[in-house]
Amino acid sequence: MQTEVAIIGAGPAGASAAYSLSLKGIKNVLIDRKKTIGFPVQCAEFVSRNINQFINLTKIPAAINQKVGFMDIDTGRNLYRFDGKGYMLNRDIFDDYIAKLAVKAGTNLIKRTNILKINAGGNRISGVDISDNNKPVEITYGYLIIAAGPQNSFDLHDKFEPGLKNKSYVFATQVKADLLKVEGLDSAICYFRPYIPYGYGWVFPKGKFANVGIGIEKPKVNMPLSSSLNNFLNEIRNKGLIGFNIYGKTSGLIPVSGLNNLCFGNIALCGDAAGLTHPVTGAGILSAVISGSLLGDYIAKSLRSSSNLLEEYKEEIESIFRKPLSVASRKRCELYPLMTDEESIDKTVKSLWPSFEEYYG
Repeated sequence: MQTEVAIIGAGPAGASAAYSLSLKGIKNVLIDRKKTIGFPVQCAEFVSRNINQFINLTKIPAAINQKVGFMDIDTGRNLYRFDGKGYMLNRDIFDDYIAKLAVKAGTNLIKRTNILKINAGGNRISGVDISDNNKPVEITYGYLIIAAGPQNSFDLHDKFEPGLKNKSYVFATQVKADLLKVEGLDSAICYFRPYIPYGYGWVFPKGKFANVGIGIEKPKVNMPLSSSLNNFLNEIRNKGLIGFNIYGKTSGLIPVSGLNNLCFGNIALCGDAAGLTHPVTGAGILSAVISGSLLGDYIAKSLRSSSNLLEEYKEEIESIFRKPLSVASRKRCELYPLMTDEESIDKTVKSLWPSFEEYYG
């Protein structure tokens, strides 16, 4: 198969890139290993209302589980409340919607296909069709977009430039639980505790249920995720916030090393693959949509002008994200080691979490 643009990964970043390309009449192939786009969900599912500037959620009400008005920070000693207007998504519906927009505009979506090798010198990617007895698949491209999430296992036939991969991660695990205090809960709550080192816990409401999880940076700490999660669940249950029933569990990686090198020749990265998640909060949905849309625009311009404009894409992304991600990465490295007990957490979190004025001092 031959295409002008191949895109690995049909999450918000890759699908947004595909949609942007198709709207401009650029032939593209969007490849994902999943059978159902957006499932399973590996995300806490909160996104700020700024998302409407790029994806109008009023057109997909099924993607919104509930609106959130506040962000609460619980340090064990104090509870701090901030304006935090946003949405709790039904992330599977959200992801599937963007992919369908792309397909409707002209994108060729190929599911159940696992890309294993990138031959950058030959402008080829190869893998297997999981749905057809691992039948070999080979695609030749003019430009390649890597939007395959935080981590990939591609066999790179040609040496990539340094800095094209994430270096450190928060390992996260999350359950779906009954939310007992449904009435009036209009906040996404983040918990900082000594038993959740180099990370935090969260209770994000979804109607009668809640996403309840923890994230810890490894290998900086050796605490088992299961132990930390059990401690957290017990604390939240004792507070009467959630019940004992668990309706599902998921886990995933959140890159926290900051922005990667965004392009190499005719290959470019966006979304989590580019390190576009906030090193402290872990937020990445909005930046995935922004980076994917911009990358699609720049590749379309490149093809029309017969000039590789990926360096301009890199410059624009860096102008938007480099400083805030660098600041967050530095604060993560400097401040988390100081947060060893409730007293130090309560003092230090004000310089760590971007909702506080002290963060910008």
